[in-house]
Amino acid sequence: MVVDGALPGRTELEKACSVFGVKSSAAELLHRRSNAVWRVDDVVVRLAPDTPLRRTRAATSIAVTRWLSSTAAEPIALNPLPGIQPVLTGSAVATFWPYRPPAAQPAARDVAKLVRLLHQQPVPPFRIPEYRPLRRLREAFEVDAARTRPVLSKPDRAWLRRRADELIAQFDTIRFPLGHGLVHADAHEENIVLDNGRWVLIDWDNACFGPRELDLVGTLPDHFHTPQADRAAFIQEYGYDLLEWSGWRLLRDITEYHSLGAYIRLAAATPRAAHELGRRVESLRTGDRDVVWETIS
Repeated sequence: MVVDGALPGRTELEKACSVFGVKSSAAELLHRRSNAVWRVDDVVVRLAPDTPLRRTRAATSIAVTRWLSSTAAEPIALNPLPGIQPVLTGSAVATFWPYRPPAAQPAARDVAKLVRLLHQQPVPPFRIPEYRPLRRLREAFEVDAARTRPVLSKPDRAWLRRRADELIAQFDTIRFPLGHGLVHADAHEENIVLDNGRWVLIDWDNACFGPRELDLVGTLPDHFHTPQADRAAFIQEYGYDLLEWSGWRLLRDITEYHSLGAYIRLAAATPRAAHELGRRVESLRTGDRDVVWETIS
């Protein structure tokens, strides 16, 4: 096992492809964030460090998407490639998916329809992880503290730890009006693709048993400044306005703080990620909600 810090690289990709039976000679790196995502011809390979958490997440993404593809009345998830998955190389965890080119731009209502269909499904007949707020952020703190040159200053790390503890304590006392069930927990326009002419959700690493409100956070006013028209379209399609719930700010804050984890991991080797991490932390510490956060891969 390895520490969940730096993402696997080309060597781990080649090992995983060899095990799965895919040629890696024409590999193209698509992005690096929570995973290293590669395109190999008509296959997408998602690579993560080999840790117990990443093994669980990868196995869950395969099990949930195969189950949805076989039981849901309408398409919801992109089905992974057939074969034994996830693939373990000793230092990386890999999953393999069909490549679907970005042939069209999805709309907020397309995401909302998929989320609505997902929330109508029963709980899977196998074990899935229970949602644990800010677990990966806490682990990212440990990764950074162990570095020779941490990317977070000690005051920033201490402040973020306190805020994370406060948010988790609040989460444990709150009631969620939509109830709990199978959630994607990262549903947005970048995570849907066209498959045989139908929009489907991809990137199921965060799938878990949790409050359904987690899949509606794109309707909240936050540091990404989603256009009001997009939020309104999502709400209309899904049928519920999260702003009517008194706990929406807590969920917004948890989601924003959760996003810091990937940047803490990337910042040591990626200057743009380090810069973005600094902007995000500063805006949180000062309470400046006019700062628009950018996505860095």
